[in-house]
Amino acid sequence: MVWQIFIARKTTTNYCSHRCNNAAYKERIRQERIATYQKEFSIKTEKPSIEDKEFYTPPEAAKLLRISRASIYRYMADNIIKVVQFKGKTLVRRKDIELLFENAAEYKKRVPIEKAPITDFYTTAEVKEKYHVNESWIFVVAKKNNIPRIFNRGKTYWSKKHIDVDIAKGIAIPEEPQYYTVAEAMEKFNLTRDQLYHYAKYHNVPKVKKGKYTLISKPELDKLLEAPKIE
Repeated sequence: MVWQIFIARKTTTNYCSHRCNNAAYKERIRQERIATYQKEFSIKTEKPSIEDKEFYTPPEAAKLLRISRASIYRYMADNIIKVVQFKGKTLVRRKDIELLFENAAEYKKRVPIEKAPITDFYTTAEVKEKYHVNESWIFVVAKKNNIPRIFNRGKTYWSKKHIDVDIAKGIAIPEEPQYYTVAEAMEKFNLTRDQLYHYAKYHNVPKVKKGKYTLISKPELDKLLEAPKIE
């Protein structure tokens, strides 16, 4: 290709020939049409602002009021906010939302509910004696159930209400007529705990776990040890 020097005759001349000028003109018209189309398309697809709508779905109403979806549905159920339920769709009218503020009741400061102070307590020794449990068990269950406690002069005191209601049912000895507790079997057959566990394991005596208690099959122990049943 042989390049030739182009000398413009006018200051307004941008191209060397009519052909180049015509091609540039067509490209400019093309770009203008693309820009116009993009502008019109963006206007058509632009969603109206939520503040400009007359009717809202419950999630939209929640967004408008800056509250959670659970709250808006609760207000709807309590008839605080009026709604219309169509088949497959529920709508809230903006006017009804605005009426909430026009007819609003006088603001009342919320007073926190004072909890009654805990005045009745068990010592750790009293809990051990009453429910026949060891100290470590008390602390494990108390932590799990968040039982209130206080400390005074090196002693731990436990809320009686929480111990009796929340803990007693979990540590009470289960009533199982076909099983011995370990303590009952030890007393009846005059065995130590280690002897009882060794014997039950050696003879495959059925055992079950109920809470913190291990229960051992009564018929199996009676049969193997030839001991009379407790009347």
